[in-house]
Amino acid sequence: MLRFAILLLFVGSDPLTDALNTIDEKTLQTHEAYLASDELEGRAAGFPGNEKAVEYLVKEVKSYGLAPAGVDGFTQEFKFGKERKAKNVVAELEGSDPKLKTEYVVIGGHLDHVGRKGQDVRGQSPGGPEGDEIWNGADDNGSGTSAILSIARAFAQGKVRPKRSLLFCFWNAEEAGLLGSLYWTKFPTRPLHKVVYCLNVDMIGRNPQRPMDLEGVKNAEGDDLERILSAALDGEEVKYTKFPHYNEAMFRSDGVNFLWQGIPASMLFTSWHADYHRSGDHADKIAYPNLAKIARASFRILNDVANLEKGLRLNLETPLQGRPLGLRGETLEGAALADLKLGDGNGAAKIAWVDAAGVLGQAGIQVGDVVTGFGGRPLPVYRPLETIWVRVQRTAGEQPAEVEVLRGGEKKALQATWPKKQ
Repeated sequence: MLRFAILLLFVGSDPLTDALNTIDEKTLQTHEAYLASDELEGRAAGFPGNEKAVEYLVKEVKSYGLAPAGVDGFTQEFKFGKERKAKNVVAELEGSDPKLKTEYVVIGGHLDHVGRKGQDVRGQSPGGPEGDEIWNGADDNGSGTSAILSIARAFAQGKVRPKRSLLFCFWNAEEAGLLGSLYWTKFPTRPLHKVVYCLNVDMIGRNPQRPMDLEGVKNAEGDDLERILSAALDGEEVKYTKFPHYNEAMFRSDGVNFLWQGIPASMLFTSWHADYHRSGDHADKIAYPNLAKIARASFRILNDVANLEKGLRLNLETPLQGRPLGLRGETLEGAALADLKLGDGNGAAKIAWVDAAGVLGQAGIQVGDVVTGFGGRPLPVYRPLETIWVRVQRTAGEQPAEVEVLRGGEKKALQATWPKKQ
């Protein structure tokens, strides 16, 4: 009988369950105990405590067997403010599919917080335990940082190997203005056009009694993203409230820098609390059972997105500045693009649907048009429609933007004008 039970246990084991079982409360508590300790002095970017946090993260991801994906090994240094420096930490798990492993799914969260009394760091709100002069940041964002570490270890040391590659990103200087993720999207250590999705985790360790905010369920084309997010959270019995594109928090955290680049992004956030940016944000206040559930759900999300046959693409109706694009179409490739003779590095998209009431529809774009330029610049070979969307979000408004199209082989220049940013 014992022999049968052991055999059944062996047969019933599967890589996903085994990996999820390693993401537990004890592991998260261990990370939080150090990251939110007084030794790290609140992890303010540009100060020694922050550098200790960076060293800890590098040591951890290296011990898991992950590949370095920074500029100098696992790190990417940048300057900000008055000659201050900080480092992002980026690690990679190579995908298992030879054709898809050059595409990337990102999970990111910021490693920094707002430091201690006497440091010139913005965001140090008054309040907290008497005499406590360190803003430890256990929830903000020790919780997200600890979760990413546990997820990275589960992938690296387990047997779950998704088709696409995964990037585990620990951003720095978020509290100074989302600077680390902004720097990476400007100077990416992997091709930005190959990133198909970003999951941002920020402040996911408190308020277990209320539903978590799930922002950006419709930031990708189709229903794959919403389906994956819902299934993962339901599978771990995490309570959540859906937001189609964003809520307040997404604009105040790193995932929005990926949206600004036309990359689908979502955010997990368990909301504000009385210790937000106060010195009382301590590790003993973290709701570890719920944090473990959210971390395991995040593992599921990454795995499922990375295994999609067709990578996620931005939902062009995402109104980042109240400006849905009102266009859908296909990126031209191969012979179809070469026949247009646009020159090296120039791309185009053929329009399959246009909102007649939208700005571009009113400008005269028609189904079948091939868009080759926007705002006086050609479009890139990769993600031309997403590029238009990005440029539209960044236009000042009330000034016409030229849209270059080919219609029946004839070049046309259309004028489109958006209202001022909302």
